[in-house]
Amino acid sequence: MSTPINLRSEFGHRWKIGLDEAAGGRWSDPWNYKVLCRYGDICPWGGELLAASTTSAGAVANRLRRLPFVEVAHDGSDGVTVVFSRGRLSSVTGIMKPRRARTASPTQLAALERGRVQRTRSQ
Repeated sequence: MSTPINLRSEFGHRWKIGLDEAAGGRWSDPWNYKVLCRYGDICPWGGELLAASTTSAGAVANRLRRLPFVEVAHDGSDGVTVVFSRGRLSSVTGIMKPRRARTASPTQLAALERGRVQRTRSQ
């Protein structure tokens, strides 16, 4: 079995990474990671391949299906799953719209830290 692209370490700073529903909370296995998108998710397919799955059939599924570099792995009434190489990720993310990872400024982090210190002292 080939090693998948580790979505959490490579893209976790940029996009929101979630776990597959069947993972059972196991964050240690990169096969369980997925990039959460507005129209579905992107997950590892093996080696240098990724897959994008839509949550419904419609315009987004049609746009993915028409891309010349994808292979359709699943096409149903509930959406489409397409497989593509890592080099084409930017084209697919332009359609799937990944959710951004949360970021905090140094000022926000300092405020959070002050709040934690105050709470622990008062308890």
